[in-house]
Amino acid sequence: MPRPPRSLLDGGCYHLIARGNNRQFIFAEADAFQYFLELLGRAKARYPAKLYHYCLMSNHIHLLLEIACGTDLPKFMQFVLQGYGRWYQHRVGQVGHIWQGRYKSPLVAQDSYFLEAGRYIERNPVRAKLVADLSDYPWSSYPVYAVGAENVLVDEDPFYAPLGPTTYQRQEAYRAFVKLDSPYAQVLDAKFLDEPF
Repeated sequence: MPRPPRSLLDGGCYHLIARGNNRQFIFAEADAFQYFLELLGRAKARYPAKLYHYCLMSNHIHLLLEIACGTDLPKFMQFVLQGYGRWYQHRVGQVGHIWQGRYKSPLVAQDSYFLEAGRYIERNPVRAKLVADLSDYPWSSYPVYAVGAENVLVDEDPFYAPLGPTTYQRQEAYRAFVKLDSPYAQVLDAKFLDEPF
C-alpha cells in the first residue's frame, strides 16, 4: 500500500520526529549533537523556516518547525537527516541507514498548540529520567524560554510573549508551564514513538 502524501502547506507548522534505526543511539557525544544543530542552521538558511522548539535525544529528535514554502519541507529534512547520516556513517564506519524509515510530520493545525507542542518536546529529557532539571539538558530549546539563553537557531514561539508583560514574568510562567506534565503526553508518545515509523 502506498504511503499517504504529506500535507505540505506554505507557512505550515510541523511537529517533526525522526528516530534512529532499531532505536539505536544516533548521538553519543557533544560534537554529534552540535553537528546536527549546525545542519539545522544551514537548512534554515537554505530553506527559510522558523524553528520554535527542539529537543535532540540520544535516539530521536523532535522539531517544531514552520516552513515558509511547504514543498521545501522534504528538502529541509533530507538536507538535515541525510547530511547527518553521512557524517555519522563516516565517523563510526557504519554502513546502511541510521534513521528508522520515514520521519513523522504531523501538521500543527492550531496555532494555540505551539506552546503545548513545545512543552511536550522539551520535557523529553525529564520524562526519560536523563535530568531532574530541564535547564541541565543542553540539547533543547528550553533554556531559551526558561532562562533567556542565547540560541541563534530558535525563533520565538509567537505564544510566548503573552505569558507575561516582562521578560522575567514570561520566563517564570514558562518554567511553571513546562514543569507540569501535559495530559496529552502519553497519547502523543503512543502516536509518535511507540508505533513504527
